[in-house]
This record gives sequence, structure tokens and C-alpha cells, in this order.
Amino acid sequence: MRVFSIIILLISTSYFVLAQNKYSFQIECVTVETNNSVTIKIWNTKSGKKYKQEQAGKDAIVAVLFSGIPGNNGCVVQKPILTTQEEKNNFNKIEKSFFSKNGNWNNYVREATTSNTLPVSINEKGWKVYIVSVSKDMLRKYLEEQKIIKSLNTGF
Repeated sequence: MRVFSIIILLISTSYFVLAQNKYSFQIECVTVETNNSVTIKIWNTKSGKKYKQEQAGKDAIVAVLFSGIPGNNGCVVQKPILTTQEEKNNFNKIEKSFFSKNGNWNNYVREATTSNTLPVSINEKGWKVYIVSVSKDMLRKYLEEQKIIKSLNTGF
């Protein structure tokens, strides 16, 4: 019975765990802006207090690219930018350079600041929870220029 209660609690919570095994971050939508930027809270369940600001920015981009952003707190669900296996494979070819120290990823993260309020799922103080904004339109344009994804108006 207790296991069933935990499963129901996890299903009904407003945060999202990226399904890919190599990531252990969770996200919660804060706002979706009119310029198609999305602001999220992000934290890492393995790193906890050791989670770094730079990694939070990279993880936010990974969420926008691969998993999308769940709708909650007045936010509309944001679908991932990379939706097909071909697009994901194309991105994998540039992923290492994109996320490198001098990579382009930083052009699409507007801010990564420490949040003053912890998500409900974290009961401990001292966790590093960041608020990060990602410019989805600029990121999409870059991916189109790199031939990772097709333009939205292809075929019109």
C-alpha cells in the first residue's frame, strides 16, 4: 500500500525527471514568455548541494532539446525541440563541441541564478536550485542553421 501511495505522489507532482539515464536533474516551469523563452527551476538529485551553475544551464538546454518542459504553475507544456530520432542523431554529432567550455550553449541561456525557494519535493535546505531561462527561438534558429532540424516553415 505504501509503494502505491508513493507512485501516486510521484505521478501527481509538478516536477519532471528527465527519462534519459545519464541525467539526474529535475525541472519545474516558472514562466513561458512571449518571446518564446522558458524559465525553469532546475536541480540535480545526485549532486544536491554540489550542483554547479554552469551545469544547471547546460541541463536546462538538454531539457528544452530532449524532454520539453511540463506544464504547471500557469505554464503551457513545452514540447522538446528535437522530436525525431534523426534530429537527435544529428545533434549528437555536435553535442560535444556545443557543450564544450567555449561552446555555443551559453548563447541560449539568459541567466542561471540560485532560487530562494525550494521545490516541494526537496525537504532539505542547502540544495542548489537554479532558475534558468532558455531562449527557445534562438536555439531553434541555431539548430536550423546547423541543419540539425528543419525549419518550421519547410513545406509551406
